Parts: sequence; structure tokens; C-alpha cells
Amino acid sequence: MNRWLRVAVLVALSLVLGGGRCGEDGGVSIEELRQDVAPPFDYALYCDAQGRLTGKNSDVLLVHRSEHLERVYADAQRGDDRARVLFGQLEAQAAASGHVVADQALGLVCTALPGCAVRWQFLDELIPSRDAGGMRLRHVFATNFERTARLKGVENAVITAVLSVLMVGAVVETAEVRAASAEARTVAARGRKLLGGAGLAEGLSLEEAAALEARLAEAEALETGARLPANLEALARHRPTVNQPPRGVAADNGRWVDYVAYWERRYEELAGSRQRPPGAPPVKPPLVWDGYDVFLGRVQRALAFERDVARVLRHEAGLADTQRQWLRGLERPLVTEHMGLAHEGRATLTYVDQFVVDEASLLPGRTPVVHSFSNKQRDFKSMSEKEMLNQLTVDVKEALTKYGGTVEVRRPGHPLFERKASVSRVHLVYDGKGLKQDAQGTLVEQSKTLNVELHFHEPR
Repeated sequence: MNRWLRVAVLVALSLVLGGGRCGEDGGVSIEELRQDVAPPFDYALYCDAQGRLTGKNSDVLLVHRSEHLERVYADAQRGDDRARVLFGQLEAQAAASGHVVADQALGLVCTALPGCAVRWQFLDELIPSRDAGGMRLRHVFATNFERTARLKGVENAVITAVLSVLMVGAVVETAEVRAASAEARTVAARGRKLLGGAGLAEGLSLEEAAALEARLAEAEALETGARLPANLEALARHRPTVNQPPRGVAADNGRWVDYVAYWERRYEELAGSRQRPPGAPPVKPPLVWDGYDVFLGRVQRALAFERDVARVLRHEAGLADTQRQWLRGLERPLVTEHMGLAHEGRATLTYVDQFVVDEASLLPGRTPVVHSFSNKQRDFKSMSEKEMLNQLTVDVKEALTKYGGTVEVRRPGHPLFERKASVSRVHLVYDGKGLKQDAQGTLVEQSKTLNVELHFHEPR
């Protein structure tokens, strides 16, 4: 069993048994963690040159040493590959630990919420940091704990106690607990594969999985390709099976396996046996296999383009202002991807491709400077100038509506978490591969009248 999971299980068992000691089975006891004195930071304390964890209890010690944890998280946010690999392992372990602790909490009863919450303070000691990196791990842990706990039937008071400690830090009023719980439930859905798409979701963080789920739902609802019958009886005659793929498709083809899962999910939604999230688009019958295959391929290409744009932004963030093209005027830009944004009066979040905040603008007495980026791939080469400009207008309107105006950041650990901020500038980034300079110039001139900053990027 993973060292981190051993610690999590021992914490849960100590609670069930009435406060027993942790630290058996080779783990690190709470007492040892309390006495730990962190040496000067060095990645070699925790991982190899590629970021893979090494050494006994290195993961637990890193999480408990707040300054070291925040150093790794900050480096990861700046795009350092070693840090991203290392912190990604901590995220995965925190997610798995949430499931394990939920399993162990099944028999725990909270007759009085304050007393129960005090016992869960062990978790607060395991992840002591309340800065960005620590809150990120707390959020991942809480999300997966709540999802599994509710499925297992864990008492609501127990769930409330854990969310209170992890997300707020103390026993809180009922309304505040509900707010933290609702946010955890929102993010819990992020690991689901709405359309299958295991190949797409593989290796993604929870935020990226959430953005992918939202994008797939929206894009699939707008897809104009051929669909199977909506009538359940007729649809059932087209039920696919993993072992009987179409000719030329292997049974273990990842996308075919995804299609079968997608088909079954859509059938359940049409039959009313599967609950759909609030604000979800109307249910349509599933796409035919060929249409689904083309659709998912297009989404994969879009994701690759977004990642390349994010790479460019992170690179720019490390340059002097005079050397930047897209992030001019920002003193200390912090680049994040697939940020969940809430808008007043809207029931669902929007997930912006890239979200940049100038950390220097967060000092007291200053107004936060925020930029949002929307990435698009369009086949402008096949369009007339009028069609091209019409498409630009549509894309600008969407970007301003989804990612402009006043927004509230919904990612715990981000310096603007649960704060409202006015987006200072909305950027639109087009794939410029194969697009002639005169066409680019026409689009740029038109964009100047539309309140966005337009860029072209050719992925490498």
C-alpha cells in the first residue's frame, strides 16, 4: 500500500478506535511530524531529476513541510516540469487518500458536530499549509472524500466535519458548511467521463477534467453529425458492445471502448435513469460511431492547441515585460489553465482556457489585474472575408460572455479564490497555421473594434 495511503488509513482508524496513535506499519506518526525540522529546500530530498518520488516517507514529509510544499507548487504553476510531475503525484495520492478515508469513516458516528470535528483535526496536521499548494491538496482530498462518503452512506455530520476542517479550518455555521460542501460536489464531478473519453482525460488534473467535461457536453450538444434514433426501443437495437467493434476497429481500441461507455450513458439519460447536472444541455441520442470518432479527434486537436498556448504564456511570464507580446504590463503574471469561473445569475461555471492574474496587483489598496484567454481553431482558409469576419464576431461574443465581465474564481488555493474580480482584458487566440498574413491583418483590424485582443499562434 502507498505510504500516503497508509497514513490516511491510520488516521481514519485512529478516529474510529477513539483516538489511537498513528504511525504503525512504517508510516510517519503525528508526533514525528510535529517534531520534524525541515532542512534547506532541495528537490533531491523528495524526488529524482524527473520529479518521481524517492526515499522513505518523502511524500508525507513534503506535504507536512509547508514552505517546501508551496515552493514546489509555485514552481509547478510557473511551468517547471520536475515540479509539475512531483506535485501531480501528491494530487493523485490526495485523491486516492480521500477515497480510503471515506471507506474507513463508514462506521464513525458524530453525535455532536464540534466533538467530531476536533477528532478530524488529525487531517489538518497532515496538510498544515493553508497557502495555494496546501489548499489545492486539501481540496482534492475533500472532493474525493465527499464523493465516496456519500456513495458509502457515511453520516452527514461526519462529512460536514471533514469538509469543515479541510476547507475552512474549524467548525463553521451550517450555511458555510453547505457552501464548502457544494463546491466540493461541483469539483467531484470533474473526474467523470461524460462522453467516455478515457484517452482524453488520462493524466489530467481535476480542473482539466472538469473543463474537458464541460467542453465535451457543450460541443457534443452542438454537433450536427448523424445520430441514432431517440426512441428507446429503436435505439436499443443499435446497442454497441466492446467485443463487437465495427470492421477495422480493434476491440481494445481506446476510443471504441469510450464510445460504448458514452452510448450507455446517453441511453440511461434518455431513459431517465441517470441524473443530469443542473443547466446541462437537452439530451440528444448518441452520435453514430463514425461521427463520434471524428468529433473526439477534433476535441483532442483542440486540447493539444490549448496546451501549446499555455506553454507560450508560461514562457512569457518568465520574460521581462519588454520581451512579452501577450502579457504586456503585468509585473508578476501567474498563469493557470482551465480555471472555473462563476458569473452572477448563472447556474453553471465556465472554464476559461487560460487565466492570468498579476500577483503584484493583489497587494492591499490595488485592484486585481486579470486577463482571460480563449483559444480557437477555425478553418479560415475555406471562408470568404465576410464569413471570416462573421466568425470572428461570434467567437468574440462568446469569449466576452463566458470569460469577461465580473467573475468569481472557484479554484481553492488560487489567490483570488471566492473573490470577485473584473476581467481587465479578454484575449482570443487563433491557430494561425496556414493562414496568410493579409487575412490575419484583416481579422486583427476588425478585432480592435470588438473589445478583445487578438493573437495568432502556430503550434510547434
